[in-house]
Amino acid sequence: MLNKIRFFCAMALLMPLSLLGQEESANPMSLEECVNYALENNRNLKTTRLEEAIAETQVGETRSMGLPQVKFQTGVNYNYEVQKAFLPETFVNPQGDPENSVAAPFGVDYDGNANFSVSQLLFDGSYFVGLQAAKTLRELRQKESNQSEVETVEAITKAYYLVLISQERLELLDANQEQLQRVLNETRALYENGFAEKIDVDRITVNYNNIQTENSKAKRNFNVSMNMLKFQMGMALNSPLELSGNISTLNLEVGEYLNKSENFDYRERVEYSVLQTNQDLANLDLRNNKATLLPKLYANANYGWNTGTNRTSELFQFNDRWLSFGAIGLSFQWDLFTGLNRSSKMEKNRIQIEQIEIQKEQLQSSINMEITQAENDLKSAKESLDVQKQNMELALSVYKQVETKYKNGMASSRELLDAETAKKEAETNYYGSLYDAVIAKIELEKALGILY
Repeated sequence: MLNKIRFFCAMALLMPLSLLGQEESANPMSLEECVNYALENNRNLKTTRLEEAIAETQVGETRSMGLPQVKFQTGVNYNYEVQKAFLPETFVNPQGDPENSVAAPFGVDYDGNANFSVSQLLFDGSYFVGLQAAKTLRELRQKESNQSEVETVEAITKAYYLVLISQERLELLDANQEQLQRVLNETRALYENGFAEKIDVDRITVNYNNIQTENSKAKRNFNVSMNMLKFQMGMALNSPLELSGNISTLNLEVGEYLNKSENFDYRERVEYSVLQTNQDLANLDLRNNKATLLPKLYANANYGWNTGTNRTSELFQFNDRWLSFGAIGLSFQWDLFTGLNRSSKMEKNRIQIEQIEIQKEQLQSSINMEITQAENDLKSAKESLDVQKQNMELALSVYKQVETKYKNGMASSRELLDAETAKKEAETNYYGSLYDAVIAKIELEKALGILY
């Protein structure tokens, strides 16, 4: 029994450690998983979606205007100085002079009332337009939220591929450093045995120190890009994150987008859709102002009680001191002339609609230019990438040949270092072109409205 207790105590102590290890070893995340995580946790998106929720409550507010409005009101008053009225003296004293008047209290010291009232909107042309406008506003907030999602996906995609490119370049820098470390060790051995000069060792040492510094800088840049990705995702910076993607599998050809660009629909761009919804709101506002030409009709009903007395002891005697009253009726309101305010608002709406129409035409031209520019950028970036890849492979081949000659004493250290410098420059150019091509692909997908 004692052994079982010890066993369970040991398991209880080890269990949190095992859970902690599982938390730290996060599974590699693909681009899609990073995007989905960001759509759930990005703080800007959370704020935008709260605007959606606010728009939903505005629909409820507008709808409530057409429902019955019930009120209850009650109160008691102490008239510390009762209002007086001037009455003919004969009203108080039949024998008095009719030409004279006396001031008599016109009320009591205490009065109270309680009242229920109900009103129901029967007809108001602007109510139905307002309800439709509230729903359209909700649609606008949803589209604005979608626009924020597109911007978030764009930022995540760029940051994701930047991390992958930085990671691949780090691996290459590590391999270059190891390679140069071997060359340095071999040169030192040759120098110690009298087959190389001190200047050869010094030259290679300088390049080795440089590549160490470059490697350290690249690692810091990699950490910065990784933190930027976490920030865009809404992830804590101290959380573990590993990516599962491979930059080599990315298709950077323009051909796959040609059919899409030829049959492009402007409504696929969320900016255009937002502008269209704004135009719908302007049209609804115009209809609402026209609807104010129509009358408003309400049904009203109220029922209540009132009382009055000069003694407080009688104020709350509900049996015969409180007298009931009630009424039902219709309320009709028609604004026949508003000092040209209504016509000015309608003219303003017409100008706004025309303004948005011009903005839509401008946006269409801008989108056409974006698509054309993005296609050209991707073509140029892909051509440059192919050339830089070929240059990198040639520079690597030249370096290997010079390194072999150097080991056999057929090339100087200067030739080796020149080849190493050319290889490093070709690698830098290649990764710069690779990043440009990835960004051009993302920009083209965004221009075509297919990024998200």
